[in-house]
Amino acid sequence: MTNVDPYRSALHHDWQHHGDPSLLAYERLLQWKGAPTYRFGARPKQGADGLHSKISPHFSICVYETNPLFQVFCTVGASRTALPNSTFTSRDPRGIRHEYLMHGSAKHAEVVCEILLMMAEHPFIHNIDIGPGYVLPIGDPIVADSVLEYLYLTYPFLDDAHIYEPNPAGEINHPQAYIQTLWIVPISAAERTLLRRAGVEEFETFLHTKHSERYDADFHRASMI
Repeated sequence: MTNVDPYRSALHHDWQHHGDPSLLAYERLLQWKGAPTYRFGARPKQGADGLHSKISPHFSICVYETNPLFQVFCTVGASRTALPNSTFTSRDPRGIRHEYLMHGSAKHAEVVCEILLMMAEHPFIHNIDIGPGYVLPIGDPIVADSVLEYLYLTYPFLDDAHIYEPNPAGEINHPQAYIQTLWIVPISAAERTLLRRAGVEEFETFLHTKHSERYDADFHRASMI
């Protein structure tokens, strides 16, 4: 007997009938990380009419309990629409689409899911093209008593063993859509200052040297600067 995945069936329908490539993101995620431990459906912010029209109505967050230190949260459905102006900035008629990944503890699952949905909607609400190196100020600490008030976007180098090889897991290069998974890393104001002063390349080197400290998953960590 064949097991039917209703979620995949819904994505497949939208891919066939509406050209929504979120199916490609879901299938790549299954190849990359396997079946999720569980999956959250999207929950719009209180007072919102619903999900932004530019992301999939089937937007969800797949959660992987890969180790005892943190869970991995991955979006599916943020890639429904190419980012604003990305056909021009990328010089690719397909434009650029993103899915997003974030690490966090189980006790902060709700916060992580809110951030992932916010990031998925952000470029369409503000009509901007975002990518690696982009920083989003969130205005308040990510959780109470945290020094982390910014979200930094980078490539998922901790999750993708093939990131420096052709065809990395976080990249989908399909004739009809180009999709890149980006990793959301919460950072402090001092770390944001380092990024602005030193530039993305040096800041990335800094992150690589600090990854053993689990800087992205501990929302109560001290600033690394």
